[in-house]
Amino acid sequence: MKKLLIGLSIVALACSTSIFANGASESTTKTEDNSIYVYNSKGENAEQFAAMCAAYEAETGIHVKNFSIGSGQDHMETLRAEMNSNDMPTIFSIQGMKELPEWEQGGFVQDLSKVTTGDFGKMVQAIPEGLRLSSDGMNSYGVPYNVEGYGYIVDKAMLEELFSMDPTADIQAASYDEWANFVTTMTKWIASPSAAKVTLNGKVYTLASQKGPLSKNLTGVFSVMGSEKWTYGDHFINVAVNAVFGSSREAAEATDAQVGELEGAFEVYAKALDLKTSNLAGANGPAQRGQDFVSSAKFGYDQAVQIFAQSKALFLKQGNWAYGNIEGVDADVASRLEFLPVKMPFTAQDVKRTDKDVADLNSSIPVYVPNYFTVNALVSDSKKQMAYDFLYWLNNSETGKDYVINQFNFIPYNADPATTTVPNSLGNSIISYIDTDHTLSAPYNGSPAGWSGDTVGKFVMENYLTKLNWTPADYKTIADYAVSTWQEMN
Repeated sequence: MKKLLIGLSIVALACSTSIFANGASESTTKTEDNSIYVYNSKGENAEQFAAMCAAYEAETGIHVKNFSIGSGQDHMETLRAEMNSNDMPTIFSIQGMKELPEWEQGGFVQDLSKVTTGDFGKMVQAIPEGLRLSSDGMNSYGVPYNVEGYGYIVDKAMLEELFSMDPTADIQAASYDEWANFVTTMTKWIASPSAAKVTLNGKVYTLASQKGPLSKNLTGVFSVMGSEKWTYGDHFINVAVNAVFGSSREAAEATDAQVGELEGAFEVYAKALDLKTSNLAGANGPAQRGQDFVSSAKFGYDQAVQIFAQSKALFLKQGNWAYGNIEGVDADVASRLEFLPVKMPFTAQDVKRTDKDVADLNSSIPVYVPNYFTVNALVSDSKKQMAYDFLYWLNNSETGKDYVINQFNFIPYNADPATTTVPNSLGNSIISYIDTDHTLSAPYNGSPAGWSGDTVGKFVMENYLTKLNWTPADYKTIADYAVSTWQEMN
């Protein structure tokens, strides 16, 4: 790619408006000395992103050409084409460590750690170490787009109906054994209600003796997207990867011996996945593993969200991005949501990090940066400065922050937990985890490309989610496969 760019120069672009065949849109702008070009790889907010760029132009007089990829489209192919055009993006967004190597090796990304003066320099220096896009721990190649998080989503009103009080704090702090007993007790309660007792964080709670307006709808404990291998391949296994690696960079640099240290964590991953998929909610009653469970027509994303939003399941493992889908089914349920940790039966031997222990892992949720804004290292210094000014405005001005929070429905990476609220319950739940320092990272993004979802996820789907009963030997087979394929693909 770098060779293709040799000899090319930025040329004037006449005012134009176009809609691309893949659904992407480009704003009407001019390319002049007082203009920048921003490439947005998240098509979900294309309309709002264009409005934000127009607001920036209105406030500063700087023309902003913006391009948003069509929702669901592969943004890398289009970005490569744009970077080889006569009018390269000044700012472009990429998906962290997964995509950084290509652009770093090609010389396309500006090292922002070298910007040490001015408001933007101060902003970059203040990006928390755990949120930086860095290939060596020293450089810094991006400004976080936002932060996202995931865990077990629960309707707090459902829990309060079940226990006549709010037990979420004690569920968050509960041990895995307490959690597992709670799950199996709930499955029995759904089939035959009784005033059963469960212990959570050492405290005894008593379930309602009969079903109420919400709990009468329950068909199972978990709503699970059996056909969506990324949910248990990428995100579920990421919790286990956190037992050994604290960042995607650590995972990306791991030796085969270090990858081998994941064996125990992957066994408990399989055991926790067994528990979850053995207590399934269906659309019309309890569900179980089998060929139907991996059918996109019955257990796809939309179906699983609907089962949860209709109060047929107690938990749904998803991220704050699912808020809008849940709201579309039942706005009242959406207003009452909270995250609980994805717990796994870790032992002290499974945890190889010195900064986390078993209790930390089982009381925290992954919170991470899905996308970064990067500045094109090949544009002129004046364009770079305009890019810095734009990114500072987006993250610090009242107008920019309003778009990020209220129009994009994002959680700002630099949000002050004491003063920041966002217009949805799941976003505010994430902020509370940040505020109490109960967060994990997304080190699975540093694993070999395609390993977590397309390799391990596919293996689990085809060999185990179709199998009714699992054994400890199965847990070990899954763990061996996860470790050996990572090492082979390294």
